[in-house]
Amino acid sequence: MIIYKTKDWLPAIWHFHTGPTAISLFRRLIVVAIYVAMVTIVELRYDDLRLKDTPSSFLSAMGILLSLLLIFRTNTAYDRFYEGRQAWGTLVNNCRNLAIFYNAILPTGDDDNRLFFARTISNFPFALKNSLRDLTSMDELDTTEEGEVRDLSNFDHKPSGVSNQLWVRSEALYRQGLITDSQHINLNRYLGSLMDVCGICERIKSTPIPFSYNLFIKLFIMLYVGVLPFTVIEVYGYLTIPAVLLTSYILVGLEMIGEEIEEPFGFERNDLPLNQLAQLIRVNVHDILQIYLPHVEKQAAKPGFTIVT
Repeated sequence: MIIYKTKDWLPAIWHFHTGPTAISLFRRLIVVAIYVAMVTIVELRYDDLRLKDTPSSFLSAMGILLSLLLIFRTNTAYDRFYEGRQAWGTLVNNCRNLAIFYNAILPTGDDDNRLFFARTISNFPFALKNSLRDLTSMDELDTTEEGEVRDLSNFDHKPSGVSNQLWVRSEALYRQGLITDSQHINLNRYLGSLMDVCGICERIKSTPIPFSYNLFIKLFIMLYVGVLPFTVIEVYGYLTIPAVLLTSYILVGLEMIGEEIEEPFGFERNDLPLNQLAQLIRVNVHDILQIYLPHVEKQAAKPGFTIVT
């Protein structure tokens, strides 16, 4: 995720146009430029296609409809992005609350249980991140005790496996009398919230924008850009080429940004910083449970890259 200064326009504009989304946008604009140049040259030098007599009201009506579709498209994509960020914000808070709970009930010298919960709670966001990104590697997961990480390999759904470990150890503490009945009730709520967050994220991932709607808006943009040069060529002449390119830049750019942020758990630069958030949880949980964590681990919780002046 790009962290930037909201008041510094020029660095942000420059940084955006160095990314893969802008490169893909420019490739599409090259195709538009070739098309518009051909239409302009043929219309002005060789043959009157008579489409320039299209009423301006028709283009205006199409522009209004297209703008409404793009507004809805952008809002829908951002809603998915923001809901994903809310879910991970809830995960951060619940992991901290779990760590605070265990820190309060566990004796100061109970290093085994403290280490177990610090590592297992920290494993959950990494397991969820990898699951959302369809990664099967468990290299980022800490070994909580002998055989625990190996046991996770038996779970196709790694977040469920980590949650299962937390539930099993918590129930063992409850049977030992270290957790009272009232504490057990509150603990169940926090433990259950982990899988609730997982379910929200998986719902966002597995429910994309409907194909028919996504295809229709692309066809509408193509139709609008295809008709546009004929309706302005009589007034603009050869300036039709840059005018249509600028319009296409805005319309196609908005559609591509919507495509990028509607899947917030991927690897794009504008996707959610899941690595950073997962590492932040690891740092916070270890601090709360008073378990030493190397400085390099704490540095990894900081933002990946920033636009600065």
